[in-house]
Amino acid sequence: MAMMDTENGVRDIIYVPIGQTEEAVALPVDDLPDDPSEVLVLLQQEFAPLDIWLDIAKAYLQQGKEENFHAILSNATEDEIEEYYPDSQYERSCILCTLASYYVNIAKGESDQINRVELLTKAEKLIDKADLLWQHKRREDREQMPCVSRAHLEFAKGNAIDAEKLLDEARGLKDGGKDNIGPMLWKALLLFKRDQVADALQWYKRALRMHPGADAGVRLGIGACNLRLGNFEHARLAFQRALDLEPENPDALLGLAQCELNEFTPVPESLLHGGDEDTDPASVEEKMEAAAETYTAAVQRGLELLRRAFNADPHHPAVNVALAQHFLIKKDGASVDHLTDKLVRGTSTNELATPRLRAEAAYVRARLHHQDGKLDRAEAMYTAAVQMDESFAAAAFGLAQVYLAKGDHKSSMLYAERAYAAYPDSVPVLKLYGHLRRKQDAAAAAAGGAGLVSVGTFGAGAGRDKETARILKKVVEADPADLEARLELGDALLASGDYIGALGAYEMAVKIFGDRARNGKGPDAPAALLNNCAVLCAMTGKNYDKAKSLFLRALEASAAEEGGKKTGEQLDAQNERKKAAKSAQPIAFNLAHLDEDFGYVKEANDRYGDLLDANEGMTECLLRRAAMAARQEDFDKAMELAKEATERRPDDVDAAAYVGHLLMKQEKYKEAQEQFKRLREMPKKLSAEDAARRAAAGKTDPVTHTSDEYALISSANAAYYQAVKAQAGAKLVKSGPEREKWRNLEKEHLKQAELYYTKALQKSGSNLYAANGLGILLAEKGKIDEAKRTFQMVAEGLMSLGGGDHSKDDGTEDSDANANKDMLTSPDIWINQGHIQMAKGNYVAAARNYEQAQQRFFFGMDPRVALYQARNHYEANNMEEAKVTLKRALHVAPWDHRLRFNLAYVYQEHAHRTLNRTLKGAEKGKQQGEGEGRLAQVLNAIEDFKLALQLFQQIQAVLQADKQKEGKKSLAQEIGIDKKRLGMHIQFCNKALTDSQPHLEAAKAEEDALKARRDAQAAARKKAEEARAVALAQAAAAKELERKAAEAAAAAAQERFKQNQEKWLKSQAEEKAILAGMEEGEPKRGKKGKKGTGKATKNETVYNEDDDDILVPDAKPMTKEEKARLKATGLFSDSEDEEEADDKETDEDEPNEDAKARLKAAGLADTDDDDDDDANVNVDAKKEASPEKEAEEEEEEEEEDEKARAQKAMEAIKRKRAQAKKDDEEEDEAPPEEDEPDEEEEGRKSAKKRRRAVIDDDSDED
Repeated sequence: MAMMDTENGVRDIIYVPIGQTEEAVALPVDDLPDDPSEVLVLLQQEFAPLDIWLDIAKAYLQQGKEENFHAILSNATEDEIEEYYPDSQYERSCILCTLASYYVNIAKGESDQINRVELLTKAEKLIDKADLLWQHKRREDREQMPCVSRAHLEFAKGNAIDAEKLLDEARGLKDGGKDNIGPMLWKALLLFKRDQVADALQWYKRALRMHPGADAGVRLGIGACNLRLGNFEHARLAFQRALDLEPENPDALLGLAQCELNEFTPVPESLLHGGDEDTDPASVEEKMEAAAETYTAAVQRGLELLRRAFNADPHHPAVNVALAQHFLIKKDGASVDHLTDKLVRGTSTNELATPRLRAEAAYVRARLHHQDGKLDRAEAMYTAAVQMDESFAAAAFGLAQVYLAKGDHKSSMLYAERAYAAYPDSVPVLKLYGHLRRKQDAAAAAAGGAGLVSVGTFGAGAGRDKETARILKKVVEADPADLEARLELGDALLASGDYIGALGAYEMAVKIFGDRARNGKGPDAPAALLNNCAVLCAMTGKNYDKAKSLFLRALEASAAEEGGKKTGEQLDAQNERKKAAKSAQPIAFNLAHLDEDFGYVKEANDRYGDLLDANEGMTECLLRRAAMAARQEDFDKAMELAKEATERRPDDVDAAAYVGHLLMKQEKYKEAQEQFKRLREMPKKLSAEDAARRAAAGKTDPVTHTSDEYALISSANAAYYQAVKAQAGAKLVKSGPEREKWRNLEKEHLKQAELYYTKALQKSGSNLYAANGLGILLAEKGKIDEAKRTFQMVAEGLMSLGGGDHSKDDGTEDSDANANKDMLTSPDIWINQGHIQMAKGNYVAAARNYEQAQQRFFFGMDPRVALYQARNHYEANNMEEAKVTLKRALHVAPWDHRLRFNLAYVYQEHAHRTLNRTLKGAEKGKQQGEGEGRLAQVLNAIEDFKLALQLFQQIQAVLQADKQKEGKKSLAQEIGIDKKRLGMHIQFCNKALTDSQPHLEAAKAEEDALKARRDAQAAARKKAEEARAVALAQAAAAKELERKAAEAAAAAAQERFKQNQEKWLKSQAEEKAILAGMEEGEPKRGKKGKKGTGKATKNETVYNEDDDDILVPDAKPMTKEEKARLKATGLFSDSEDEEEADDKETDEDEPNEDAKARLKAAGLADTDDDDDDDANVNVDAKKEASPEKEAEEEEEEEEEDEKARAQKAMEAIKRKRAQAKKDDEEEDEAPPEEDEPDEEEEGRKSAKKRRRAVIDDDSDED
């Protein structure tokens, strides 16, 4: 394709070459024939290159002539094309892949599944055909285009994972032998769509580095990523570069506009949420003016860029949506409708009109209707936006707002959850979502500014409120001045049991109210909020003064809301309390409750009395007075007050329930069960909505509390305790009809308890009271495993509960919301778990459960739990721990005779077991108490018997006194024993003390014998140790003497060695002196050799004291002249020459006898000759004596010593020579070695060579 200048500008031209000539047919791109057959004839006749076929097809496609595009490429993919273009594999591959991508794109928009599959199959065949063109090449040398096309196909099939793998593979391939960044850009686009913007940016940068001359699209991708990441400076540079490449690129202009519109805000960041410490009004005003000016300028620039983008492409969907958002702010509905109409209707032909852009257009329209109050039309448009793009969460947020405005909280929550999942950090989304979650909480009406909380109420709120509080906390952190969000945060924290956090939220809300009131921007804090702050202050900080001050402020605010102007102190006066307004009565009740909680009983009584004067129907005051009397164990007065409450309000279920509670506290279980029965028959108040619903259903029968959970569980508890009482009565009767009567009564009550517990569970499957009661009944029936599972489920339910509780205005509690509140403060579940574990023999686990109940709920001081702990230790045969536990409990509750009896019994049993154990023999007693002895155990047992007897006698005295005063039965039932049984224990202890005396004497005698035996053994051990010490000392001394002797012998040997060495060195020196004199022909006799100068001469012996061998230089064989001179001196023998010849394995003549005779005469003859030769030499020497010899006899005495030394040297030399020959023979006999000799072997051979050299030298001297 080429460009051609025209009068109107530049036109694209495609040139089709004519044959082999240099001429070509010019086809203007914008004026191609409508009939593709004309172009096909030209291309086929001129055998036009296949790349021109592809250019013409693309030109048709750009003009929207898809049929012509398909006709050109269909002809180019026929089989005969391969015959005419055998060398155009790359071009054929491109054509096949282009047509395949065309089929894939059509399939994406195809609604008919059969047609879609058919199109995808055609595309796959074309891609397979393109792959076949490169099958003969290695995988890494294949073309990139088929791989990219197959990835396109897999995406269309929905196989995104396989498609991405193909893209990754395509990045390593070439496109016509060149690098192609297409797969990289595709990868970056996929990451951008998945919101992995940072990774997408890196891929765009890699693509640009590989191809710096890429078109504007790469820069647009980089700019879009930076814009999404908030890097406006880099985004602006990228969009500007794209605009430099394409001056009227609408995407680049839109990107620059978005940078201008989003980078600046009308309020500076430093002033948002109080972030700037500079509070100078003038400085703040200057900053606001500067920010507003900057923001206005940026908006103007952004709008100008949008205008240019719209002029460049009036149908660009993204530009239209951006302009529609601007006109939405301007409330220009006509412009919004005009810009979004085609997108909403789906009539836009622009390929950029993606589902997301259409959804955004519908969303803008919906917001227009929403702000105009047209909720139905807004709902329709939001719904359309959601349908166009289900992942577009902004439309879901709009729907949530519309449904909330319509009061449909359920639908609103549905879409708010979708919006929250997509925008978890958006403040508006968080605020709406948190508000809806609070609306779903059944107890929300009793918190925050919507109601009053009573002091001293604790319990479990909904566990989900913790998550709600976390969501609302984000809203408050983003905007601390958001009063509504802060109040809802306090509600959520209160419901979740975080009282301290709730107090902080409410106190901050009070501060915000106060700031607004001082600035004249709103009213002060309402009475309900101040009341809640006071309640939480009393519950958490236990600060009486602060809580009371807040209550007084609440009273003042309550009066102000009704137009009063009295202060809180004035309203708290007694005369004012007696005529308190109805709105102030709950606050006054809480003030009285505050005094009660902090121990000001008289003041609380007075306040409750004043409230009763103001409102006789306020029976809560009577119930609080009854509760105070019950805590003082004045049950008669408590019952009187409770019954007065029922008389004033016969329909007050709280008063009726409290009467039953008092009867239970007095252990009047039968009367309590009858009271709870009356409670269940009382009429139930219905809300207006429920009453209307029942009337519409035709139900006229009265509604009662028959299925009320509290009434059912209370009835069950009363029945169970009656069964326990019957069980105790049966134990006091030995047998007969009376015992059977008690047993039947027990079974009947257990059956009733099971029935009521079951009904309560049917009413509410999560009621932990009912589950706990059923677990107890299962354990009573011996079904230990079932009971254990039940208690475990109860424990799991307790762990899932949160803390916190609140009451309604009238002091009543919602039974469903707070059904399990007291279980968190009840140790029963842990105690029951301990009972089950102990029954199964798991004493360690039982001890753990009992300890949990004791420490968590009673601070380790409950005698009842201590009794359970002691029983567990007793069953585990841990008597010492049982005694310690019971003694500690008796110290806490000395009036508890059950503890005293059980402690006495443990003392008795421990002593009895100890004595039985010691009676089995002294040896076993030693094993049981090693180091303590049998006597100590017997003494401890006797002491335990004495203590047990003392405790039993104390109980006997109490029973005797009780018999005189009240009769025997009441106290006997309390401690579970009668006087006769107690007497049996006393008698047993007395008898045991008497019987233990002989045993004690025997133990003392045994202890004495054992002590004597131990003393004897100790003496023997001491004696043996002393003997062993003496033997060790002697052995050490002998060893020391041996060591010193060895050291002395070594020193002596070393000294002898040095002396011998010195002697040998001296003889060597003399020998060398003789040899040196012979070589010079002037032997010196009778004189000692000179001392060396310290340097070895050529033939001088090299000696090192550390060497075993004497290192001497190798001696050269003597020449004939040297031998002649030596013979002339009479000191040379032919035998030496012969020996030298033998060493060299040569045949030499034997030495003549004359030379030997002369050597003999000189006293230097060979000492190794046999005896016969020696004799002959001596005879000859005598015959040849001459006057010359007589002349020399005068000097013999002077030279005698020197001759003797010379002779000794010759003998030593001869011995060395013999040894050397022997070594040579052994070496010759040894088998040859293939390996090269090591350095050590070479050293030995060198030493032998030196020894031979010395021998040869000695022979020469000889």
